[in-house]
Amino acid sequence: MISLKQFHLFFIAVSILITGYYGVYEITHPSNPGTVSNILAGISFLVTISLIAYSFSVIKKFKQI
Repeated sequence: MISLKQFHLFFIAVSILITGYYGVYEITHPSNPGTVSNILAGISFLVTISLIAYSFSVIKKFKQI
């Protein structure tokens, strides 16, 4: 059985991969040509960076538990 810590880290990792891939996909294959795709890609990259920072804080927190 997977522990809650492992599941949380796995879920964060999958979320990082999905949001990063979506940002790259929006740049290479725009869903709506123009600035909308660029804005969506930028938001996706910001969420990816935020999730990476969050994962570091979670790993630091899990070391204390």
